[in-house]
Amino acid sequence: MLENKTRKRIFEMLKRAISSGEFVSLRDIGGELNLSANTILYHIKKLEEKGLVVRNLDGRVVRVNSPEDNSAIAFLPLLGNAACGRPLDSIVETGIIRMIPVPLNILGRNSRRNLYIIEAVGDSMAKKIENGDYVIFEPNPSPIPGQIVVARTKDGFTIKVFRKTVSQCILEPLNPKYPPLVFDKSEIDEFFNIDGVAVGVFKPQENLKGGDKK
Repeated sequence: MLENKTRKRIFEMLKRAISSGEFVSLRDIGGELNLSANTILYHIKKLEEKGLVVRNLDGRVVRVNSPEDNSAIAFLPLLGNAACGRPLDSIVETGIIRMIPVPLNILGRNSRRNLYIIEAVGDSMAKKIENGDYVIFEPNPSPIPGQIVVARTKDGFTIKVFRKTVSQCILEPLNPKYPPLVFDKSEIDEFFNIDGVAVGVFKPQENLKGGDKK
């Protein structure tokens, strides 16, 4: 439990805002508590050190982790969808669609990481990832071959298994009826980027299944 009363109030404000899909600034919190933005930032950093909040690279709090019990939930941002089939041009540009509750005890060692959710569309990754599944990703542009990734191509976004050779990067489906997507090393950055590595997949309203890390 949080013993510092100010820190506890800040935590509760962040929790309410994130669970409703809203953004609350340091100035907003400071105005409510009659404290400076620097003081609020200090307390947020202390919450982050305890693993109770997670901030992205911009310093924005994107998740709160309840300290109370194993039945607590973390709220992860749903950023959009990506194809398990042909690339689909719909993902991060739309921003956070809504916050999705995920049991904190199921996230395990991933609970302190900056995670996000993408909804899978199509069947190229069946039966590991099926149409409509929520896939949890950690931002990581340098995956290990064999990991499931969300990748940005010139045609949009797609979820596939990452492979590579000396001269090529390959996005490989698990469903044999789909061909792999092959990119020469010269096409990386211009036509091909890895945005994240999968750490879990679950169906809406169902239990989380662990991500495959080979």
